[in-house]
Amino acid sequence: MSDFLPAGRLRGIEKSMIRQVFDRARPNSINLGLGEPDLPTPDCIREAAVRVIREEQNGYTIHAGLRNLRELVATDYSHLRLTPEQVIITAGSQEALYLALLTIVEEGDEVLIPDPGFVAYPTIVRMAGGVPVRYRLPAANNFAFDVEDFRRRLNERTKVVVCISPSNPTGRVLAKEELAEMAAALEGTNVLAISDEIYRDLYFTETRPASISEYYAQTICIGGLSKSMSMTGWRLGWMCGVAEVIRSALILHGYVTTCASTISQKAALAAWTEEGEEARHNARKIFLERRDYLIAQLEAELKLHAVIPDGAFYTMVKIDAFGNSMQVAEALLERGVITVPGAAFGEEGEGYLRVSFCADKNVLAEGVRRIGEALKSL
Repeated sequence: MSDFLPAGRLRGIEKSMIRQVFDRARPNSINLGLGEPDLPTPDCIREAAVRVIREEQNGYTIHAGLRNLRELVATDYSHLRLTPEQVIITAGSQEALYLALLTIVEEGDEVLIPDPGFVAYPTIVRMAGGVPVRYRLPAANNFAFDVEDFRRRLNERTKVVVCISPSNPTGRVLAKEELAEMAAALEGTNVLAISDEIYRDLYFTETRPASISEYYAQTICIGGLSKSMSMTGWRLGWMCGVAEVIRSALILHGYVTTCASTISQKAALAAWTEEGEEARHNARKIFLERRDYLIAQLEAELKLHAVIPDGAFYTMVKIDAFGNSMQVAEALLERGVITVPGAAFGEEGEGYLRVSFCADKNVLAEGVRRIGEALKSL
């Protein structure tokens, strides 16, 4: 038997709770758990990809990615006056998050992450040698930002603050007033902000959600097309912002990935066309209809409270009357419905399930029916 042990930075790191739940799911289960849009990739993206495959040589791009794509990304952050050299095209937004944290965080540095928040945040912080510290988005206050708790978590060991808006798992958007409060708390520190904006173009508010970078200049913005353009498997994301951080992250990116897929990069240019914007608009309309349908079904059929999300494609469903979130998620698995226990996202998520509406209405209706059956057994 091998005596191999993984490097210390990987010890104790396991599959996320989300993947553990998925691995135990029965075949043909209704999937209300995965954060992946079920809509097809827009025609303008697919047609562009087919054309470049047929007509062009698709070798490596430079490490940072196609210049014209980086210029387009920079236009989304006009307030930062970015040059293309302040943008890196990455293999999805998760690579961007990994690059940012490994570039900035040193051994023992504290990184503030939202509670509840995306499951990868604390894990990548630990890989980088940092210490994850959660700031509360209290469930008791509908998962809104708590500036007083945030200020209490800041100290001389804080190196980075991570925020995400719209949120995974709650779908809540940080209002301009909340972002201004966060920025005010950070003023005068040397803390960098990482703004996870992967859901920023998938919103149900009247206007596109604001970015913390509009209020706090020392921000690294992370985004991509996986969610808004149904391009999860295309692995096309980016990071941009503070020039010194981007220069160092680019060196790491070159060793980790060389470059993002050339075909994906070339096809992604279509996302900034009129056809691309129309596809985003249509996706928002579809997910809004599904959101309203699912929440109405949960409340009318099962009398369950669900948080009304401002963006993304999740709602947090309150189930604490039936047991803890893992117990309830396990009971739903037995009935062939995949959800994610709120505990996967932090203490504030306990008592809730994250339920995705990346499915047609008839599938959502059947999922609600099975949830009702499962809850009767508890």
